[in-house]
Amino acid sequence: MNVESARRVMETTCPDTANQYLRFGWKLINQYVVEATADAPTMVKYVLASVRRLDDTRQVMMLSDAAAVNEYLELGWKLIDKHVTASSDPERRDETLHFIVAWQSDDPPQRPGAPRQPDRRLEETLKADEELS
Repeated sequence: MNVESARRVMETTCPDTANQYLRFGWKLINQYVVEATADAPTMVKYVLASVRRLDDTRQVMMLSDAAAVNEYLELGWKLIDKHVTASSDPERRDETLHFIVAWQSDDPPQRPGAPRQPDRRLEETLKADEELS
């Protein structure tokens, strides 16, 4: 499984906790045995991840300029596919590489050259910090 698309990763030794997270859509990405020590018995550790799926995509863009693709990636877009198209004329070699990028965040999509919109999660964190002070 590709962990790059994981939003969060967690470990637990409790099978009930692992099952609860699995019911909420988390994926079990690994499990392993931790040998007993003088202080702790042998136990199984479950590694779970909250993974972004294609279902989480809010918007898709097809780009053919590599520099533009890099700009989108810097703003948080994810590269989900690439493909080559060829000319319909068999006598002429004309291939174009296309990149498919996806916006997979609940925040409004960021675009190169557009004014940056603040991250909602950052705003919520700052607001919560102000309330605590």
